[in-house]
Parts: sequence; C-alpha cells; structure tokens
Amino acid sequence: MMTSSLGLRRLLGVIALTTGFAAAPAAAQTSAPVESRVELPYRAIVPSKAGETVVLTGHDLTIDDLVAVARYGAKVKVGDELRAGAAAAYGLLLQAQAEGVPVYLFNRRPGSRREEVSLEGAPDSESYRVEMARRYAQRPPSRLPFGFGPDIPEEDVGRAMLAVDLNNMRYLAASPAYVDGIAALLNAGVTPAVYWRGAIGEADFVPTGQVLQGHGFAYYRGRKMVAADALRAAGLKPVQLSGGDGALVTTSALTAGFSALLVHDLRQMLQWHDVLWAMNLNGMNGSIGPMTLPVQSTRPFPWPNFAAKRVLDMLKGSYVFNGEPRIIQDPESLRATVWRVGSLWESWSRLRDNVLIQLNSTDHNPTVRPGFSPGDSWELATPQMMKYHVKGGRWSNGQGGYILSNSDWDPYPLVDNVEQVSIPLTNLMVAVVERIHRFEDVFFTGTDAKAVLARNGGSEGVGNGGGGGGIADALWQELKPLANPIAPDGVTADRGVGDLDAVPMLKLMRLRQAMHVSQDIMGQDLLNAAFWMDVRALEDPRRTFGDTATAVLAAFRTQVPFRQPAAGSQLGVAGSSANADVGGVELTDAPGNLAARFLREHAPTDFYADRTVAMPGGAPRIPRADPARSDN
Repeated sequence: MMTSSLGLRRLLGVIALTTGFAAAPAAAQTSAPVESRVELPYRAIVPSKAGETVVLTGHDLTIDDLVAVARYGAKVKVGDELRAGAAAAYGLLLQAQAEGVPVYLFNRRPGSRREEVSLEGAPDSESYRVEMARRYAQRPPSRLPFGFGPDIPEEDVGRAMLAVDLNNMRYLAASPAYVDGIAALLNAGVTPAVYWRGAIGEADFVPTGQVLQGHGFAYYRGRKMVAADALRAAGLKPVQLSGGDGALVTTSALTAGFSALLVHDLRQMLQWHDVLWAMNLNGMNGSIGPMTLPVQSTRPFPWPNFAAKRVLDMLKGSYVFNGEPRIIQDPESLRATVWRVGSLWESWSRLRDNVLIQLNSTDHNPTVRPGFSPGDSWELATPQMMKYHVKGGRWSNGQGGYILSNSDWDPYPLVDNVEQVSIPLTNLMVAVVERIHRFEDVFFTGTDAKAVLARNGGSEGVGNGGGGGGIADALWQELKPLANPIAPDGVTADRGVGDLDAVPMLKLMRLRQAMHVSQDIMGQDLLNAAFWMDVRALEDPRRTFGDTATAVLAAFRTQVPFRQPAAGSQLGVAGSSANADVGGVELTDAPGNLAARFLREHAPTDFYADRTVAMPGGAPRIPRADPARSDN
C-alpha cells in the first residue's frame, strides 16, 4: 500500500522516493556507515516471512512469491532447474571460447569496440588464465558510487532486483559461485545500494556483481556501508568471479522487480477502490442497474463485466435492492465507474502478464542458449548464423547451442505497459473526485444530510460537505500531470552504438507517484462514503449495507468516529456494528490522513475475499523461455 507525503511530493516531484511499503525501524549499526547522498531515510523491511522459503526455478516465479522475498524477507533456495540451466549456459560459453566462436562481452570488447578480441586461448590455456586473473583481480573495495545521484531508499526494491536477477540466472552463463552468491545476499539481508538517476534505461546495469566482489556500497540491517563491510557483517565472503560473470550487469532486473512490486500494490489499490465503490452506492442510495446482467451482457468487455460482478456481490443484502424510492440514474461519475475501473483492471492485467514474462526469462546480451541446433529453425542453418553455433565438446559436456548478440535489454513492451496504466488510473480518479462532489447536491442524494444530523443529535459529522472535496480537488491537480508520458530520446552514447533510451525508472517513479496521490484521493472518498452510510442509517435504521461495506464501516469508525460527541451523548449508528461516538475517541490527525492510513494499514481482502469472482482468463500462465522448434 502507499503512503501520503504531500509536502515532500510538492518539493521533490517525481524524483521523491516516498513509499508506503511496510518498513521496520533501522536496526543497530553493525559496521560504520559511510557518508552518502541519500536524501530520504532508508526503509528497511519487516522480515515477517523469514521462516518461509521460495524455491527459484527460473520459470515459475510469481508476483506474490517475489513480494514475499522482497518485502517480507522470505528466504530463497536455488532450484535444480535454475542451477542446471545456469551451468549448461556457463559450459556453452567456455566451449565457445575453445571453438573460437565470437561472444560479445566475453571474448569481444563492449560497445563500439565490439570487434576487438579481448580473450584468447582455450579455458585451460595460460593466456586465458592470465586474462581471467587480470579481469577479476581482487582489488581493494571501491568507495566510488555505482551510478549517479541518490540511491533508492527502499530495501524491498533492492531485494526485488536481487530476486529477479537470481531467477533470471536460469538462462545466463553464470558461474556456480555467482548464482550461490546472489542467494546468499538475499538470505543474509545484504542489499546493493542502487543509484537510479543518470541511466538511459537500456539495461539497468545492476550492481549485483560489484557487491558480490565487495565493491561499491550495500545496505545491511538498514545501514549503508562499503560493500566489503556489509559482507563481513553478514558473515559472507567476497565471491571470486569467473568466465563471463563480469558482464552479467546488463539486465533489467531492477525495472522488473520494481514493476512487480507496483503490480502487487496496484491490485490492492483496485480492490480497495471496488470496496469504496460499493460504499458509495450505499451512501448515494444509488442505482445498481449499470452493473446488472442485461446491461453488462450487451457490452461484453471482460474486465468491466468482472468489476460489475464484484461490486454486485459486495452489495448482496444491501438496501439498494429493496425497491425504495430513488432516482432513475446516478451522476455519470458514479454510473460510469464500472467502465473506468474495468479499463484500469485490464491495464493492470496486461502489466501483470508482461511482468511475469520479464521475471521468468532473460534480457541479457548476449543470449546463451544450449540445446539449440541448426535443424531447429531454417535461419539457424544459414552461413551467417553458423558463425555463432557452438558444436559442443569438453567444456559443455558435449552439448551444442548458439550464443547470439541481441537487443533483449530494451525494456519494451514492459515499460509501455507501465506508462499505459497511468492513463486509466487518472480517468478513474477524476470520476472519484467528481462523485465526492455529487454528494453535495440534494438532487442526487435525495436527502439533506444536515437536516438528518439535526434530527439526530445536532452535531456535524466527520466528512460532511463532500468528504473534504477541496482537498480532493487539490490532490487531483497533483495527479493530472502524472498521466503524461515521458517521451524517450535518441542519444549519442559511444559513437551511437547505444543510440536509444527508455528511462524505465523515471516511468516507474511516475506511476508510483500517481498511485500515491490516487490513494490519498481514495482516502477522501472513504471519508465521504462512510459519512453518507451513517447518514443513511440515521435516516432509516432498518437499512443494511451488505457484509463488506458494513465490515469496513465498523473497522473505520474505530479510528475515525462519525461525530465528535458532546459530553454524555449516546448516538448510535443503526445498521452497523459501529458506535457513532466510539466511546469518545478524539481525532488524532486530519481526517484525510487517518483515512489514507486506514487504507494503507488494512488489506482489502480482510473485508472481501480476493477470488470470490474469477478474473477473466483465470490464473495467468507464465510462458516458458524454453527452446521451441520451428515448423518452417
């Protein structure tokens, strides 16, 4: 869930790295921290799932599993498939060297020097040994930052990067020491310091290997320190790299891991929205016609249909079905919610599906694929592609394959999906802001709330007057510009070899910012919906709201009372298990802050089971990045 930090957002804009992820207080320092450029406090995780273990295979990592590791400290175990896949790719890389096959970033130099030979001799030759010793010499740990600017101050983002990086090793030519080293970092709680600014985003250039060697900076128990000190404090030793380990930085593991966390949080946000939507319909004495089968079946968009079924199910038992007088149709901002939230659910599902592919494949350059042969697809047998065919031999246990340069590090289509989410999110939030204001008009409510309150104790309720509509308007002004895409540019890096940029981190930061502001708007919506549900109960104590809305109202009123009672008053809230004065509880903060905090601190699934209504398409299927033979 997300947190509110209005002043900080205004000061820092998109660059502000605010977070709502559960955070633990920084632990006692175990090694002297160094001076750093972290502008915001580092937020360590609460390892509430440290007793659980997620087995990484390289092909079936789910978003929930990633969140368990990244945010709640679950341990990881390297599965047999992952270990075998990495070992086969590592062997093929060595065999390519023995056969004289050119391999980018291994025996050829990077970038514009890609035609220059950088490694000669078979893996058991003296020339090879000398170059490996030079390439991976254990130099004194560098105190120079890896990257530019402030580092991301959330441990869960760094751990998500590591988990994705490790899972992707199933398809990379990583040495056994490198694979085990990443698992050790995760299980010991050492997280690389990630500097995200100044990167064009064509690969994240993750600092995993740097930290494994004890270079650069890392966090341990919430404290930033030289990586070598962090390893020592955690009881780990630096890893001696070998083969092509030094080139394994060119992945988008940071982008993929960060995206997965946002997919998880966006789902919770959508679930909360649907609950608030049901509460709004109760508060408005609204029409459920737009969600019913005759309407939805005439426009069979799967995700709006799904959203309609969810809110109808939440409203079972509500008075909105009882036939009492109500206007024929609600304001469009409430009536059209089904289509706007359905569109956001659909955008979320596309992002989810592409994140799952990114988590369980590889975008490293070059592609190392043992098991492929010239007969698998026509193009592989052409003279050009045979230049990169490894026949197989001693170093690969006889297995052949291909090692090919590629553009897999380009983060599309994932990054397009990240940006696309902001548009339907904003289209939904304008409806939320507008429906808050429609409650100010007796034309739509059919009830004068002040008159109802006057007849039942006289004092105003918390949330009266549209639930703080002016605050919602101000938040809306923050949200609007975040829907705009960030147009990528061409660049001239390295003689134009790297002539594109993608800036995925900027786009991810912008989406997270939009989610933060949107949840603050939803806090205002909660205030308003709860207020009007209580008004409806005072208006007619026989009214019921359905189990979901009733449970949320009861829980919310323990933190934000309906009214601040006069001494000796005993105002009851009919139709709810809550009591209007809650024993005289006083507000401890602005109501909007308390409402936003309620949404952060409570899971929507505590009030409505996540899988009550099946999602379109059922559980997502993760495509396997395994050899697929061509029929041509």
